[in-house]
Amino acid sequence: MNPMPSELKCCRQVRPGNSARHFRNPAPVLRHPRIRQILDQHHGAHVIEIGAGCLRNAAHLQERGFRVTAVELPEVAAIFESEYSRFRRMGGTVSHQVGTHRKFKIALATFVFETICDRSLRKRVLESLGKQLERDGILIMSVRGPKDVVTASNAGVRCSDGYLTPNRTFSRGFTRAQAERFLSSCGFRQIEFLHKPRTKEPKLLHLVAGKGGGHGRTT
Repeated sequence: MNPMPSELKCCRQVRPGNSARHFRNPAPVLRHPRIRQILDQHHGAHVIEIGAGCLRNAAHLQERGFRVTAVELPEVAAIFESEYSRFRRMGGTVSHQVGTHRKFKIALATFVFETICDRSLRKRVLESLGKQLERDGILIMSVRGPKDVVTASNAGVRCSDGYLTPNRTFSRGFTRAQAERFLSSCGFRQIEFLHKPRTKEPKLLHLVAGKGGGHGRTT
């Protein structure tokens, strides 16, 4: 479903830079045993991270020997200028949009899609990311669940399919079923949730997905 004009109007109020924060440690999903297994299997591969923020993940993977491309909006990258300068000096590539000629073995998106207000844009970004993957490429993804956006739902204003927060960021949560529908609509056919099967709405939702080239288990 495409956003209605009124939804797009409220989405224009979002300021992504307002949500930029510095994190000392990589995202939790990178500590998961399944993800460690994947990274060990593909050591040194080309990795693309969208919504790289302060580069907590990109720099971590770079230090582990991966060749990393970080994608982030210019206004967010500017907030972490020193981190991006060091990342480039160490051989990292920085882009401000998804869509390079290179193919990647691994794509990483942690807490990105639930911050994109425009639903059609959200879908285009994921579709473009899928096109960047090799045939058997792997998407590692984390999104927030509904229980993790309580503050936004209490203090925010309804906008698109989520909430416009008082500091002009956008937030929504994904249930397991919603994440599966979103991924499937963008061409991802193999989806592996890193939770127990009965866990439908974890606070943080972690998963691995592929387009059908045989990335691993399917659940």
